[in-house]
Amino acid sequence: MFDLVKKIWKTKTVTKTDPLTEAPKRFRGKPMFVSNECTGCRACITSCPAKAITLEQNDDSSTISLSLSYANCIFCGICAEVCETNTIQITNEYRLATKNKTELTVNKQLLRNF
Repeated sequence: MFDLVKKIWKTKTVTKTDPLTEAPKRFRGKPMFVSNECTGCRACITSCPAKAITLEQNDDSSTISLSLSYANCIFCGICAEVCETNTIQITNEYRLATKNKTELTVNKQLLRNF
């Protein structure tokens, strides 16, 4: 108790960390690439209203790179709904805080299946 009062007196503020709570059942968290079964149909790319997903063919033409930018994502879940192979799934993860914007982009290298 004394330490708390001492901290308030010195800094004029107090920070308190709350325990993490579980997300509600129907909560739409971060979309994630969970499998390597992507066929390259681009359904997720064309259906994304925020243009958060990009697909690039690598130079060796045997692999493709999928990129998902959480900085652009609006967490609507449409990408997971239209994915025929369930490569993209919505998780319950909701922690996105970062000090570097480049950490908000997820890249997935996939073997070319098409």
